[in-house]
Amino acid sequence: MSRWRVRAASGAAALVLAGSLFLVFAADDELPSFRQQACGLPRDWLTATQRGYFQPRSGQISLLPKTPAYMQTGAGGWSHSGPWPYLTDIPLVFYGPGIIPATGRVATPATLADVAPTIATLLRGAIQIDDGKSLDEVATFEGVVEREPPRLIVTVVLDGGGWNVLKNWPGDWGNLLRLMEEGVSYDNATVGSSPSVTPAVHTTLGTGSFPHVHGVTGVPVRDESGEVVDSFLEGESSRFIEVPALAETWDEQKDNKALIGMVGYEPWHLGMIGKGAEKPGGDKDHAAWLDTETNEWKTNPDHYELPSSLTDEAELQALIEELDRDDGEDDDRWEQVPLDDRSRWEETPAFIEYHGAALKALIRDEGYGDDDVTDLLFTNFKQIDRLGHYFNFDSPEVNAALLESDEVLGDLVTFLDEEVGRGGWVVIVTADHGQQPDAPDTNGYGIAPKEVQKDIDDRFGPITRAVWPTEVFLHEDEMADGEVTVAEVARFLGDYRLNENEPGSRFTGPFQADDRLFDMAIPARLLPALLC
Repeated sequence: MSRWRVRAASGAAALVLAGSLFLVFAADDELPSFRQQACGLPRDWLTATQRGYFQPRSGQISLLPKTPAYMQTGAGGWSHSGPWPYLTDIPLVFYGPGIIPATGRVATPATLADVAPTIATLLRGAIQIDDGKSLDEVATFEGVVEREPPRLIVTVVLDGGGWNVLKNWPGDWGNLLRLMEEGVSYDNATVGSSPSVTPAVHTTLGTGSFPHVHGVTGVPVRDESGEVVDSFLEGESSRFIEVPALAETWDEQKDNKALIGMVGYEPWHLGMIGKGAEKPGGDKDHAAWLDTETNEWKTNPDHYELPSSLTDEAELQALIEELDRDDGEDDDRWEQVPLDDRSRWEETPAFIEYHGAALKALIRDEGYGDDDVTDLLFTNFKQIDRLGHYFNFDSPEVNAALLESDEVLGDLVTFLDEEVGRGGWVVIVTADHGQQPDAPDTNGYGIAPKEVQKDIDDRFGPITRAVWPTEVFLHEDEMADGEVTVAEVARFLGDYRLNENEPGSRFTGPFQADDRLFDMAIPARLLPALLC
């Protein structure tokens, strides 16, 4: 096949904010009340923010930058957390010849919480779901009762592959387009909640509930002591998931005879399958994520099983060498990615091909789809997102990742026909979010979160645990000592001006020096009861 081609961007990046509403509070206006700030947002933005809030885990302040401002991450990188359409609009495709009707693209609104109940309908299972609904265009219970369930359902997440990325590279996802046209594709699908980040959204996909129910609200969460920790404790535990995943419930109903698997890049993807043996009555489902230092698949052996079919790395080494030579030079580089740094291999198209091969080996060697008990396999291809964080989604690196991900998707469909048999499998393809364009493309402004944290602490004392793109975590004990309230900090942020923040870039767009940077900064505890 043609190896890992790249091309210039389509020039559509400047259009990715289309459909987003810019809200402007004049700098000399009195600061709106908390309710006015929240109710001044478009209804779906507020609903997504409310769905994303879970009091024991979320930050104490709910924050929303004024578009086209956004929080930068790391050394000037791009975040993708927020309720804006360019981040939350995603593809959602169900494909399975002989099982899924060839309806094509439909306008029915859908969210990722609808995936689990729709799978439940395909399984003919009696499974309780909190937020999502079964999508009738895919299957109805009456329609599946006379037909045997599929033997295998594979869910593929193109991490960071939201609609603004796809539209930026038209013509470079032909296999996905074919599945859209020959299956059922929801053109008005959204993530459904904010923060629109990997751990929260994958857990929504797996449970059929939004974070306000399932409890995994973001990359960081508050633990029982108030400390800000990784939402999956870096693979040590999935204990913050408050409700069972569909896969767990199905496995238990089948006396743990169903094969359940997850192949991803981080423990954050475990929300798709649940807790494994960490849950009483659960078994050690297949689960693998990446050790980026060694490029080896790993797991938590106390809770999950690492399939032996994923452990061979020889093919990856050969693919990396081929990728290095593909540009005509054996120089330990692919585009801007240094190949002499093994920890960077997982960003490349070579790793996407390797991942696809590992996925097929897992299905074949472990017997997925071999019997009448439906097996559930979930996988995340991370490269589009990872490269977008490093180079922005308008880069040739992201284009190459999209091209290779689409090719691997087409190859997987062909393999399922051969291995499981046509009419015996279903593939679901989606994304967990879109991506933030670069500031020059939107005439925007990158807010520096470390400066926000410094300014809070300069004003109130050392009370800030962390500032994230849509929330602020606070030291409540330090606040009590200083007699500082959450409402005071929220009002400070609500009136926070551009000239108080160090410039994240020289692009300030429509902002003037004395303009406020946040559309909403309110005590997060107010969110559940807000009626507008």
